[in-house]
Amino acid sequence: MTEPVVDDAAIYALHASRLVALATALAGPSAADDVVAAAVVKVLASPHWPAVTNKGAYLTRAVVNEVRTSHRTALRRAARERRSLAGPAREPAEADPVPEIMAALAALPVRQRAAVFLTYWADLTPGAVADELGISEGAVRKHLARARQTLRRELS
Repeated sequence: MTEPVVDDAAIYALHASRLVALATALAGPSAADDVVAAAVVKVLASPHWPAVTNKGAYLTRAVVNEVRTSHRTALRRAARERRSLAGPAREPAEADPVPEIMAALAALPVRQRAAVFLTYWADLTPGAVADELGISEGAVRKHLARARQTLRRELS
């Protein structure tokens, strides 16, 4: 589906709330705005952006990819910090209490979280989720099935 909007600011305004909600579900509320901002900056700087026909789906994929990139970066940084500790192993700081369901969702891989969010919170069909994420409908169903299986195991 092509969008009649051609102005980048109008396109962003049209999709911003959904992108922030997706980023919140995938990366958490404290990182959501930064993830969306980084994804939008990269998209607008891309030479491919003017030729994109489904800009909403392109932005959705950019947010998911940015979450994956920031997650990998955080893992690498944490590994470097652990290696640089010369003294005895330190206990991690106690985390704020997180509801059991949110913790189980946060433990899912990014693609599974994205499929769960877009299916159950954004109320999209598997076909629409597939279009948004740029994957096949079968892959969406696979991610949803694996996510439900993991959540069932973790929450029972």
